[in-house]
Amino acid sequence: MIKKRKYVYVCRNLLFFSAVFILSACKPSGHQQTQQNKSNTQLQQQFQQWKAKQDPKLLADYYQFMSQYLKNPPSLMELTTTRNSMPERCYSKRFAIPPRRYWKNVVSSLQLVEKLNRNEYFKRYTITAVYRSPELNKCINGAEKSKHLYHYAVDFHVLDPKETVESDRNLLVKKMCQFWKVEGKHFKMGLGVYGNNRYHIDTQAYRTWGKDFKSTSSVCLKN
Repeated sequence: MIKKRKYVYVCRNLLFFSAVFILSACKPSGHQQTQQNKSNTQLQQQFQQWKAKQDPKLLADYYQFMSQYLKNPPSLMELTTTRNSMPERCYSKRFAIPPRRYWKNVVSSLQLVEKLNRNEYFKRYTITAVYRSPELNKCINGAEKSKHLYHYAVDFHVLDPKETVESDRNLLVKKMCQFWKVEGKHFKMGLGVYGNNRYHIDTQAYRTWGKDFKSTSSVCLKN
């Protein structure tokens, strides 16, 4: 009887520590969370400083123009800020409003992202890049014909699967690729799959690519 109790006690402890290990692996550490919060605060401050130097009417006109085409418009900060990874020397160039002649270019891409969200391919997401100014593109050595230069593309980060487990992230990739294969031609959908729940969508041509921006690296074209 004593041996049996000891066995149960050991098993419970093993289960407890296993659970703690799994949960700690799925969540960012306290240090990582603190660094992320600090980075977000700094970015918000930089955005507010940039915004204060802009023409208020131009900002309002741009946001109103974009909002009329969307059911749930992104924030002005999302629409005017490039938050993708870049050298620190380029930080001051990551805020920009596109020329008026480009404003409507990205509407269909944003609507497609909304459609995926509405159809529950993912529940929560944040936009990390829309328009990229020539100055920023040069600073980060971006592609000369990048769709972001002409306000055609949307980069976004899906939040939910990353907060759970890797299998959920892989499932999302499969679902995104399946959508691209079935409906991509209709939408002239360009789908970039960068890993870690980061994607690019534009509606300029039916194609796909991966982390190195080449079609050969896209998981959508692998068996």
